[in-house]
Amino acid sequence: MSLEWFKNSTERAIENVISKKLENLMEQKGETNVSQDGPLYKNLKLVNDTLTIVTNNGNVLSKSEATEEDYHAIVNAKTFDEIFNIISTAKVTDERMAHEAEVKRMQALKKGIKLLADLEDFTVEGNSVFLTGTSRSLPQLLVEKFIEVVDRVGEELDYPWELQVKLNQDEEYLSLKRFFMWCCLNPRAEVANELYRFLTENSFRITKQGFFVALRNVVTLHGSPELVHFISNAYNKVKAVWKKNPNEYTIFLQDGEYKLVHDDKLYEEKTHTSTTCPECLGDGGWDDYDDSNEWVDGWVDCENCDGTGEVEEYEYKTIVPINHGQRIGGLTELYLDLPNRAENRFTDDWTKTFDIRIGRTVSMPKEQCNWSTQDCAAAGLKYVASL
Repeated sequence: MSLEWFKNSTERAIENVISKKLENLMEQKGETNVSQDGPLYKNLKLVNDTLTIVTNNGNVLSKSEATEEDYHAIVNAKTFDEIFNIISTAKVTDERMAHEAEVKRMQALKKGIKLLADLEDFTVEGNSVFLTGTSRSLPQLLVEKFIEVVDRVGEELDYPWELQVKLNQDEEYLSLKRFFMWCCLNPRAEVANELYRFLTENSFRITKQGFFVALRNVVTLHGSPELVHFISNAYNKVKAVWKKNPNEYTIFLQDGEYKLVHDDKLYEEKTHTSTTCPECLGDGGWDDYDDSNEWVDGWVDCENCDGTGEVEEYEYKTIVPINHGQRIGGLTELYLDLPNRAENRFTDDWTKTFDIRIGRTVSMPKEQCNWSTQDCAAAGLKYVASL
């Protein structure tokens, strides 16, 4: 990002680009601006669907596929700008609107960079914008996104000094910061520029941790990956979506389907009735031994049931396991063991050479990576994977 360019180019564009574009297009048509105090043209005709305008200096402007509405609009025009807009093609009009939009964008960008410079998270040095503590300048698209987020958060505040505090609590802001910090770990500077552009153009979402989620076409090498997928999806759901502790969950196999069970659902309390004496457990008594385990007085009747082993019916409660089917294991231990499971073996669908396992990073030598942003069908890892 070049601040000098913003000063020299943007300010001139704001004042001159629209008028110069109009003048240049007029010269291509052989016309110059006419004073609004005098007539705007010498003659105006609509023949079939061709609209012809003879200007004051004798030049001729025309528009094909014109309508009576176009004719009357020119008759009622007050300025030559209005006439130009009526006769210009859609391409020229779109081009002019694009220039106006670009001017407004540059205005906002210039103002936004000044706003970033006032925050502790950013440093503006010469012609570059940095995240404080890094030595790699932010790409323009990312600067614009930061400005958008800062502007959004700032609109909700009553006091300007609250801005940095609120930004540090904003998930989108944190995700962008962490994303670029990860990018700075890559030795190739163009990765950060191209990666953010790639993610933006293809609508990838950046997570709060600064990562992005993408799909890769793989094939299974060994057995069914159903359990691997269930473990991986369940772990991510519990930890990232539910914000719960995976240590408190167990996976079972019941009726051919895997299920996730929280510790609260592993056991239940049941109420029972019985007439068996709880003191002697129905034996009616017990053998009497001394402290040295020597038999003393022989058999002793239970006083609770008078030796019968039976009492009046009473209730008692027990904690019993709930039948959830076959226990596969704890969620955390299964997830950590994924790289070692035989069924967790995949490879790429193109070369069939990569060892891909859920829970293990896929890597290859940097010199073999494909750094092109255009060749999506090439073998090997893309530049985005080298992060």
